[in-house]
Formats: sequence, structure tokens, C-alpha cells
Amino acid sequence: MGRFYQLNNDSNIRSVIFRGISKRCPSCGQSKIFDGYLLVKDNCPSCEVKFEGIRTDDAAPWATIFVVGHLLAPIVVILVNTDLKTITATILLVLLAVLASLVLLPSFKGLFLSLNWYFQKKENN
Repeated sequence: MGRFYQLNNDSNIRSVIFRGISKRCPSCGQSKIFDGYLLVKDNCPSCEVKFEGIRTDDAAPWATIFVVGHLLAPIVVILVNTDLKTITATILLVLLAVLASLVLLPSFKGLFLSLNWYFQKKENN
């Protein structure tokens, strides 16, 4: 089965969550789990834990949309009550939404990949 099912002694749920959000290996916390922006590495270079077959599917985009929507809701209310032109407010909101989404998406993907690894969820081949 490989090292997929082995947990380090210090791998509790809190450390796994923190490591996932930090985009680090959920087992050792030493190496990054992404090659680039969202491409998951096959395994950890430090501890050799395998990530192949672990899927996050739509969880990370869903969480990103959920959080960005809740972050922007008060800003929309504030902008509606200002004297800004509609086009200016719209451009500002779109830029904030895109920027927040680009920042949050990799952290959420790392979080859900780490949680799937922790709970030993692997796609059935």
C-alpha cells in the first residue's frame, strides 16, 4: 500500500490542518505539496509520503467561493451607500473578488488535500 496510510507520531488533526493551509506536506510539514500554483506533487521530497490518487475535486473552489462571498458582502453594502459610480464600484468588487480567490484557492486546496490524506481517503482505482 505504500506510505499513504502511515501517519507520523506528531500528525494530529490540528497540525494537519495548519500544514494544509500552509501548503506543506501533511505528514512532515517540511516540503511544499504543490508544483506551481495548484498542481499537486506525486510525493513529498522530504518524507516520501505519496499524494497520487488523493483528490480534492470541487471542495477547494466551493470553500473559496463561500469565503470570498462572505468577505465581500459587507463591502458591497458599504459601496452601495457611497457616492461611487456604479461602474467604479463594480470594477473594484470584481478586482477584490478575483484577488481574494487567487490568494485563498491554493490554501483551501492544500487544506482539503491534507484532510483527505489524514482520513485516508483515496480514489478507488
